[in-house]
Amino acid sequence: MKLVAEQCTVICTSILQKEIRRIINRDHPNSTEEEVFNLTERELANFSTNDQSFKFTHIKNKLGGYRWFFLCEKCGKRVLKLFLPPEAYRTYTHKYYCKHCHGIFNESVMKSGNNLYRKVVRPLRRLREIEEMLEKGHLLSQKVEDLLNEYEKIEQDIKSCPEYRHYAFKKKRGMKII
Repeated sequence: MKLVAEQCTVICTSILQKEIRRIINRDHPNSTEEEVFNLTERELANFSTNDQSFKFTHIKNKLGGYRWFFLCEKCGKRVLKLFLPPEAYRTYTHKYYCKHCHGIFNESVMKSGNNLYRKVVRPLRRLREIEEMLEKGHLLSQKVEDLLNEYEKIEQDIKSCPEYRHYAFKKKRGMKII
């Protein structure tokens, strides 16, 4: 069986960068762009996990600031995410590498031809995303209206889908779904 990204532990530069930026804004509120860059660079140089340190590179954003990337330790590619497979899939390394180096696929790529995935799993996932966005709040009323309309449409579509009815039947009875 192939390893999918959803099974792995992931570290992401955008999340890391946001957290570092939050700390910089708290500790150095009046920093210039150059100071923020230097502080970010210093924090990233100190970042490590599982006794593994990382190399980073960056590009300048068109709207200002910088976007940071990991450099995969194995192949040297610039990537936004690094993955650590679960114990059962590890061969000889216990390190974070890019998807290509670990041979990882996205679940959606592997199941995209599967009707159950396309007609049930993906819409259910979108419903959960919409619920989470609405729970967080802080949305404009038009955005809330658009999300609620999308939610209702997905609900209507999925209820009339034979694959969903079969899925719900199996789930209710604790049967194996896939």
